[in-house]
Amino acid sequence: MMAVKILKLRAELTPMSRRRVAAAMGLALAVALKRAGEFRRIEVRAWRGVPDAAHVRGEKVDVEVGRRVDVDAVDSIARDFGRRKWDGVTVELSGELGGVELGVDIDIYAGEYVPVRAGIVDEGVDVLAEPRGHVGDGAVESFYELFEVEEMRTVVEELTAEMRRTELKVATYGGVKTHPLWRLVAGIYALRDYGFAPEDAILLWCRPWVKQMAGYLYRLAPPGLRELAGPHGMKRVVEDVAPELLKYLAWYYDVKLHEDALQLVPLSAKAHRDAVASLKNVLTQAIKTATGARAQRIISEKGHLDWDEYIKALEEELRQRFRTPP
Repeated sequence: MMAVKILKLRAELTPMSRRRVAAAMGLALAVALKRAGEFRRIEVRAWRGVPDAAHVRGEKVDVEVGRRVDVDAVDSIARDFGRRKWDGVTVELSGELGGVELGVDIDIYAGEYVPVRAGIVDEGVDVLAEPRGHVGDGAVESFYELFEVEEMRTVVEELTAEMRRTELKVATYGGVKTHPLWRLVAGIYALRDYGFAPEDAILLWCRPWVKQMAGYLYRLAPPGLRELAGPHGMKRVVEDVAPELLKYLAWYYDVKLHEDALQLVPLSAKAHRDAVASLKNVLTQAIKTATGARAQRIISEKGHLDWDEYIKALEEELRQRFRTPP
């Protein structure tokens, strides 16, 4: 699966604008797959209830998926979500990616609550894509597994390029502005199943990256110790050790920054699992040292240890460990 979450803006997107962003992301993923592979059949169907209904009684939607996102098609889908009371639109592709015969269903939801209500995922998402195919004797059940195929990395590159090229006029309760699509996307994940546990969810894109990565590392840090820094402290740590962290991630991912957005393309699915295990170990050892030997040294010198000093100690520990190759 590949899951997309739309950014929560300070002035919240109106429902219509949120649907426009979701439609644009669904079509952008279809465009990226089409450019990276050979997909001969593409159909778009609308449904009510659950996505499976698209195959049985879905209403065919007159949208052509070309080499670029069609903003007029985005507007048409977004309007019909409300006018026809659709719960979702599914883009169905059949063809080949990197020698793998593949079918892909890209579900674009009327709101992030739809897949939660339908019991598909536990967290709200705006777009969810699912592949179907075979490699040898094994079934392809997720995009997570497809990162063993070189063309899957091309899909992510093409998707990012399309997000940068596509501009949308969106309305919030604070006004109307035009944004490039990439500025409106909080996260893109390749899921091994339908959960977001770090081992099973490859974080491909996040914005704003420091805040998102701080939350990611906080989840990886050992419970009972991570609370000493707290989410705010972890964000401050990531801000200060960002150069070292990005170099460390580059052992496992192709790392690119787009202003305040971070793109991570794993070198393989195994590389992602190795990265998660390594980050867990680094965080555990750094926190234990910062709360142990370093804390005792500060207390012996100053007679006390305050929160700011602990955060500085944790920063220094992580900086040193991120400088050491895994």
